[in-house]
Amino acid sequence: MTNNGVVSDDVGGAPRAQVAIAALLVVAGVLILFVPAGDEGPVLVPISDGHGLSAVDGVGAALLAVGGTWLEVLVVRRLPYLALPPRAVFGLGLLAGLGVGLLVASVFSGFFWWWAVGAAALGIAVLVLVPLTARRGGR
Repeated sequence: MTNNGVVSDDVGGAPRAQVAIAALLVVAGVLILFVPAGDEGPVLVPISDGHGLSAVDGVGAALLAVGGTWLEVLVVRRLPYLALPPRAVFGLGLLAGLGVGLLVASVFSGFFWWWAVGAAALGIAVLVLVPLTARRGGR
């Protein structure tokens, strides 16, 4: 199997640098999304009442999507080496899925403050899996 250089297959350790870069992209995306609506400029794509996508939001969402997807790929590739019992993997997956579902539902419906519950659920799963992914050992 050839290594395309995107995800580390280094036998000696975890892809720490990749995890750090992906996490920084996620943090930068979230910080950009926290820019107050009055400073973002005009809404380019209206989504629902009270929600719309401006150019600033587009940049934040793009950084968040790239960083989040990269982290997900790193976690999934190292999942067999994380030494988690099947119930823990199932529980963390369920928690993360519930979190993403609540985040999406809060944008497209009247569940406005449910985004905080969704973000907390997803955050817990991320805070458990990402440090395990970045640690030394395994493959």
